[in-house]
Amino acid sequence: MRWIVVSLVLLNIAVFVYFQLFSDKRSSDSSGLSEVSPLAGSVKAIVLLSEVAATEKVESIRVVPPKPLSTPSAVQQGLLITEPLCTLVGSFKRLLKAEYFVERLQSLGLSAQVKNLVVDSPPGYWLHLPPEKSRKDALRRLSELQNRGIDSYVIPSGNLANGISLGMFSSKERAEVMLTSIGRQGYKPEIVSVPREQKEIWAFLPQGEAAKLSDERWAELLSSEEYMQKRQNLCSDVASY
Repeated sequence: MRWIVVSLVLLNIAVFVYFQLFSDKRSSDSSGLSEVSPLAGSVKAIVLLSEVAATEKVESIRVVPPKPLSTPSAVQQGLLITEPLCTLVGSFKRLLKAEYFVERLQSLGLSAQVKNLVVDSPPGYWLHLPPEKSRKDALRRLSELQNRGIDSYVIPSGNLANGISLGMFSSKERAEVMLTSIGRQGYKPEIVSVPREQKEIWAFLPQGEAAKLSDERWAELLSSEEYMQKRQNLCSDVASY
């Protein structure tokens, strides 16, 4: 009887120890799963800090930045680019007067020189009769016109050689009045527009020189010669003369 009691006590102890050990193991396994499973669903791999830095560096290089806006032109910026402007004073009827004026400017500390400029003038209007067949015919026509009091002469050469010139007029209106008058006498004159140029004498001042004198001083200088004026031209246009 005594051994039966002892055996039951030992059996209870063994069962207790068994269940205790089995419970601890399940608890440990369950705890491990609860810690691992959330990570397994959200993290694909373990990445070191140095590897993360390297990855970010590569991505930043691959990014293509937007192209910068093109630099606006001078016109878009509201700037006006112009060539240098020089000053012309004149014109002078005689070279000697232009030279005196330039010397006066130089005495005031300005750089100046005399320039002979070729200036476009309004065209002239040439009234003439068409060329005759020969020089003899042209002289006969000339004699006829002069007997009628019409001022004229034979054109000696050029495309209108052996024609009769009836005068050069400064305006087309005046030429047309004469054309009508001669036409009433049985002739058929024609009008030709002729480009004309004339040479003028000016005092030339490089860029910035004219600004060295006040407006009052310039007014005094310009009053020394009749019809004299001061104007600005592109330096490149005047330098070629």
